[in-house]
Amino acid sequence: MQITMNDSHILNTTQLRSFLKGSQEFDFSLRESSIEDKYEFIDKTVDRLGYGKLLKRDKKVVISYFKKVTGYKKAQIKRLIGRAIMGDLKRKFYKRVRPHRIYTSYDIKLLEKTDELHLRLSEGATKEIFRREFEEFGHKNYQTISRVSHSHITNLRHSQVYNSHWVNHTKARTVPIGITMPPENFGRPGSIRVDAVHQRDVYHINSVDEITQWQIAVCIPQISESCMLPALQELIDQYPFKIFNFHSDRGGENINYQVADFLERLLIKQTKSRSYHSNDNALVETKNGFFKSGDIPELFW
Repeated sequence: MQITMNDSHILNTTQLRSFLKGSQEFDFSLRESSIEDKYEFIDKTVDRLGYGKLLKRDKKVVISYFKKVTGYKKAQIKRLIGRAIMGDLKRKFYKRVRPHRIYTSYDIKLLEKTDELHLRLSEGATKEIFRREFEEFGHKNYQTISRVSHSHITNLRHSQVYNSHWVNHTKARTVPIGITMPPENFGRPGSIRVDAVHQRDVYHINSVDEITQWQIAVCIPQISESCMLPALQELIDQYPFKIFNFHSDRGGENINYQVADFLERLLIKQTKSRSYHSNDNALVETKNGFFKSGDIPELFW
């Protein structure tokens, strides 16, 4: 069923205010109508009410009226009103300037194959490969793609044909070390959070128990297997209770196979912080101020 709306009897904003006040519980809209009908309605109403000569408060009433009837947003209605004031408001149809594609799916496949063989080099290096393939090696299938610009190589790499088959070799792989999760203490001591702090020529390996707030730190001259593993052994031995969970951020000093093997032999569960969750290791991060300020108590040494 098509509903025809006739508002020709509304000649001023006072009548519009009365209409909006009395139709708060109803929805008289043209949402189901075509764009041409909506534009024609806005154009005629703007001309009939003399929108350009209205006061600011009256213009707000007209905009509210259009929002209720057409369902358009305020910003879109303002744009349409501006076009209606300048002339007849009509729907614009998009016409493509250059309807013919220069680089076909075959050219995109050549780009994909080149990126796979050369591990996706920069745009300049890729363009030089295309040029040499056509000009120096005489491969005619590279004639079209050899004229591609640097910026358009990026556009082709974002195309649907390219992304549907390309395997991005630069994606970060999941390292099977530790479990990505917030630390769990089960209400008892033994779950420690660990972080490394660099100060001058020494590294501080700081650790804090979640329940008792027992804090122990050791110092090492450098981050290496020969220094890190004995330091962790010394750190764990100083706790007066059994350690069952070792939580750290994703730094390489703790997330490596040597530390993972060391904790596994001690039957200690290793967890690591989640991405975009800075509070996972916030407990030990708040304790690092001692080392950064240089005011380090003697009990840490």
